[in-house]
Amino acid sequence: MLCRPKRFAAVKGDRQSVRAELGIEGRKVYTYVGSFGGWYLTDEMIDLFAAARERDPNSFTLILTQRDKEKISNLLTERGFSANDFFVGSVKPSEIARYLDASDVAVSFIKACYSKQSSSPTKIAEYLACGLPVISNRGIGDLDELIEDNKVGVMVDDFSRDSYLQAISGIHKLGDVRELCRQTVAREFDLEDVGGKRYRAIYEKLLLKA
Repeated sequence: MLCRPKRFAAVKGDRQSVRAELGIEGRKVYTYVGSFGGWYLTDEMIDLFAAARERDPNSFTLILTQRDKEKISNLLTERGFSANDFFVGSVKPSEIARYLDASDVAVSFIKACYSKQSSSPTKIAEYLACGLPVISNRGIGDLDELIEDNKVGVMVDDFSRDSYLQAISGIHKLGDVRELCRQTVAREFDLEDVGGKRYRAIYEKLLLKA
């Protein structure tokens, strides 16, 4: 999941301006960016957002997706969300970092299966690059170690209301980890440092042994 962290560097004032545009000043914003269905667990993520709202009725759900916007909006409404409690829409790729910077917590639930044991979702690195702690499920590549060892998020043990509420409480206990998230992604996933220097060193060792 190599990326360019600087690409997601926030423009000064963006957080406040986007929150003002959406009318979400003073609210805890839970965010998901990407598709639904297939590997991406739609109902489970919607239930997590509902649990966040249950814990804090002032929380806000921000979803950026290219498809099924009406379907996702309906699912949120069915779970008791009002129109003022969520935003589901599309933005230009160049605008995603601005919206992530306006958020507080990122969510990513992916079906854990054999092929995903070696998966490394790019969106996790992008979330962290924007300073967002992550709520994720276990069994996806090395996310368990990455998130827990670096204290940049919380893992859910199962897809249940109690597990969601526990994860949300865990996120609150982490406190402000925005800078820690950015440091982690720069150390672990920077395309130039990790992808260039570290990978090159590994390949050079392999060539010497050949």
